[in-house]
Amino acid sequence: MWSVDRPVKPEMQFSDFYPGNEFLDIISLDVYGKDFNQSYYDSLIVLSKGKPLVLAEVGNPPSLEILKSQTKWAFYIVWAGMVRNTMKKTHLELVNDMRILSLEDSVYRKLITPYREVCGLSPLPLREIKSDSVNVDFSGNWIFNEENSVLDNMGVSSLPYKLKITQKENGIAIQKTYVLEYTDDMVTDENMTLDGKESMSEMWDSPKTMNAIWSKNCDTLSIESKVGLKRGGQAYHVVSKESWSLQKLGTVLSIKQYSNSFWGERNIIMIYDKK
Repeated sequence: MWSVDRPVKPEMQFSDFYPGNEFLDIISLDVYGKDFNQSYYDSLIVLSKGKPLVLAEVGNPPSLEILKSQTKWAFYIVWAGMVRNTMKKTHLELVNDMRILSLEDSVYRKLITPYREVCGLSPLPLREIKSDSVNVDFSGNWIFNEENSVLDNMGVSSLPYKLKITQKENGIAIQKTYVLEYTDDMVTDENMTLDGKESMSEMWDSPKTMNAIWSKNCDTLSIESKVGLKRGGQAYHVVSKESWSLQKLGTVLSIKQYSNSFWGERNIIMIYDKK
């Protein structure tokens, strides 16, 4: 890895000290005092020729505003003793942003696995959670984040904009609020056990069957449901499969949903922020 500090004098250029692209795998920059000068970044992008660009030492991490224009920083490391330079509010803004992953995120652990294998390292272990002592708790009030969700051409149609969740031991109660343009908001209540047993509810004045069960590592909740409908004298089923997980230190709820109905198939990711 080739690491540089910012130029001491204006006339100094990174290229004056660059050993050559064939002698390195990673280019890094040390930044203190929030001096994330765009010219430093642009110069290193030219030198890197596609190789990873990282912030090896920082006193303060780059802000979300900086990351909008400096998009190729692979990671940053706050120098020991300077973590408290960053206010808690700023730190939470960073870890809650979908572009930033940390050891707390299962997505990061999956993405880093191929690189660790090339390096001869074993995969990062998932959190060890005993099935009889689940510590993933979805309880709270959640508001739909349209900007960070991955939707299809149906947009937010038929998706709840608010969730109120109460989770206790082996059960979960989910209150969903839907916006309806032609009348008042629709509120539904669902109660399920978390052991895969079938539960009953109602949707659009039709019976709804549901079951929920934890993944092997108890970090993801799978929920399957089926609603029986009649339309034009014919019977239809709306089938849904969802995968629930928490991200960003439990402040973000991600729901990956596959559904199939007379409207067609949907493959979407709904993101909810905790309030």
